[in-house]
Amino acid sequence: MRRFIAFFCVIAALLMPMTTSCSTSRHNAGRDLHPDDVFTMTEDDIANETRRINLTLQGDWKYNAPSVGVSGKNLLAGIAKPIAKGKLKKKLKNAYKKIGLDKARPQFVFNVDGTCSMKLMGASVKGTYNYNPTTEKITFKWHGVPMNASLKRDGKKKLQLTFDADKLLNLMSLLGRFSDSSTIKALSTLLDNYEDVMVGFELKKQ
Repeated sequence: MRRFIAFFCVIAALLMPMTTSCSTSRHNAGRDLHPDDVFTMTEDDIANETRRINLTLQGDWKYNAPSVGVSGKNLLAGIAKPIAKGKLKKKLKNAYKKIGLDKARPQFVFNVDGTCSMKLMGASVKGTYNYNPTTEKITFKWHGVPMNASLKRDGKKKLQLTFDADKLLNLMSLLGRFSDSSTIKALSTLLDNYEDVMVGFELKKQ
């Protein structure tokens, strides 16, 4: 009996350091992988990521064709159907033609530093932008006034830039030339017939 107890004590003594060592190793490993250490982002990290995103938009982009999208979950008037979208795009193209957009060709210039400029029918404004490629949302600031839009890449040479219909009309009106335009009023009437519609420009890189 005494031999058995002695043997048990020896085994326990041998195992104790090993258990303590494993426990300590696991504790250290957990401490080494603390989220605050692993996932901390510095201002430089954020600046580098912003620059990487902006590089994908950098350049001179000009109007190529009308662009139509859908916002929200309420898909009224069958706007999500290709045929309905095609019809609206055709009407929008005619409206743009009457305004003269097909000849003037709106132009957007995106810079890596987050600044941008827009030229539309002889008017030019400068501002800033912030783009989130995950949500495909872009926020412009023209003279400090924010304006949200949807921006989707279409290959390397095209962008689909669309606004809520009322915001696009407001943008055109703010530029002055369109404030009393009968065509803008006609365009507004056209878009009032659709719910959750986003309209804008297909832009092609120069």
